[in-house]
Amino acid sequence: ILYETKYLDGRFIKNGRILAAQFENNGKLYHAVYFEDRDGKGGYYDLNGKSLARQFLKSPLNYRRISSYFSKRRIHPILKTYRPHHGIDYSAQKGKPVAAIGDGRIEFIGWKKDYGKFIVVRHNEIYSTAYGHLNSFAKKLKKGSSAKQGQVIGYVGSTGLSTGSHLHYEFRKNNRFVNPLNIDIPSAMPVKAEHITAFEKTRDDAIKKLSSGVVAVAKK
Repeated sequence: ILYETKYLDGRFIKNGRILAAQFENNGKLYHAVYFEDRDGKGGYYDLNGKSLARQFLKSPLNYRRISSYFSKRRIHPILKTYRPHHGIDYSAQKGKPVAAIGDGRIEFIGWKKDYGKFIVVRHNEIYSTAYGHLNSFAKKLKKGSSAKQGQVIGYVGSTGLSTGSHLHYEFRKNNRFVNPLNIDIPSAMPVKAEHITAFEKTRDDAIKKLSSGVVAVAKK
């Protein structure tokens, strides 16, 4: 592992970010290199510039259990009629943080009928996600605000047509509802073509240090 060590006036303060790592498994060598481009976007990549991160988190919160699954025909617990359930419900304590599962922009934030307090995050031209029955929204969020993967956007509640505290979560592909539990989560974007030369320089320098036995890089 190659990592930063931070100093102030020559005195060690703490360890910093991991810059590169390699490990061997069954005779095969694997690498991870941290790279930040001119746009300020940083992440970990393999030696070819392919992202090692996933585009989306598996779930938007830590939850106790799934209380209701994706279904085209479910008896609504309040209305007692058959209705489609185009998402999954995570049973969780009121006030528990809810995170955006991927980078994007807030497409809708506000009250939406049965959903109660509701947020839609547009990730790109293909994917969007929605979060319903929230108790409250994160501060300063509004329509058009950017959202980062893992950023708290709201808090679990029971607003709208709801029988108890939970998060209703939807995943949409090309504006069609899909089961969040069945999606094949795509990898995050690779290093952009215009940044590849800078990435290769960072990669080669990191691998050289790893190969020479250097494990720490001082940073003042």
